This record gives sequence, structure tokens and C-alpha cells, in this order.
Amino acid sequence: MNSVFKHVLVATDGSPMADRAIALALRVGGGAKVTALLVVRDYGLPEYLRAALAHRPDAQALRKEIVAEGHRLLDAAIERAVGGDARIQRRVVLGEQSPSREIVALAEREGCDLIVIASHGLGGRMAGLLGSQSQGVLTLATLPVLVVR
Repeated sequence: MNSVFKHVLVATDGSPMADRAIALALRVGGGAKVTALLVVRDYGLPEYLRAALAHRPDAQALRKEIVAEGHRLLDAAIERAVGGDARIQRRVVLGEQSPSREIVALAEREGCDLIVIASHGLGGRMAGLLGSQSQGVLTLATLPVLVVR
């Protein structure tokens, strides 16, 4: 199947709506390269306190744990959405900017020609990327954005 797209980026937060976005990105992409992205936020006060109470206030180790948790969430989302399809490349970004900015920046760096994102998601640290973030992506992106409802 030929696709008009060469590289599709799908943003996820592990929510059921984002799972639908992953499945749709594969279908719309046809034979295109598909990259699933999960943006996680750098540690905040709750995570830092948890690490300090466990006598592990090493910020670098804490960041590695947050990214590893992001990889677990991303793998689980892809498994739920499409049975762990190996054709999907996986990216977890420890965000320094808002998730919408991270999504658009990665799409531009990677030369993506479509962003797929759910209209809303979970909320919270691991999922601060959809809902208001989908609006942010729509505002910032210079390439097509497909919003899944």
C-alpha cells in the first residue's frame, strides 16, 4: 500500500484515546515510517521527595527512572493499540519544554510529514501531553495534524 506520507509521528500518553491514535497512525501511514512518541516531564517535587526518602537523591538516576517508566508505558500502549507492532519506532523524550513544543520540535527534527494526536488524554505528569496539548500542537505545527476523537 502506497502512502502520501513518508514519516508519521503519533503522540501518546497511554490513554485509550491515544491508543486509537496509534492504530490510526499505522493505517493512515500505510507503508510510511511511524514513530510513537511519549513525552515525560522531568522530575517534580513528588518524585524528588520519593527519591530523597529512599536515600537516592541522585537527579540523574531519577531522570533515568522516569524515562524507563516512559518506555514501559509506551511499549504497553503500542501493545494494546496494535499488538506491539515492531514497525513502530519508539521515542521517549524527557521534556524540557511543554509537551506540545516537544512534539512539534521532534516532528520537525525527524522530517515528519504528519502528526497524529488524540483530542484529549489522561492528564498528569506522564500524560501532560494531550487535551490542551493537542491544541498546542495545532497552533505550533507547520505540517498537517490529524486529531483523533
